[in-house]
Amino acid sequence: MKCITVLDFEAGKVFQYEVMRQDGWNPECESIEEFLSSIGHNLANCEWMVHNDSNIVSRKAQWTRFPITN
Repeated sequence: MKCITVLDFEAGKVFQYEVMRQDGWNPECESIEEFLSSIGHNLANCEWMVHNDSNIVSRKAQWTRFPITN
């Protein structure tokens, strides 16, 4: 299974879509961008990638303040 993950800066969200298997369809840049546009993503404000693993890694960061040095 292939997935398309979209980082949508305009919406401030990450979207993930499963690519349905269709005979003869090999995801390519033009057809993916056409799909993303058709469902409302503004391509000027998005980054996307196609990948095989649908797992999402989510971690809460522990921020450490570093001293300001001159």
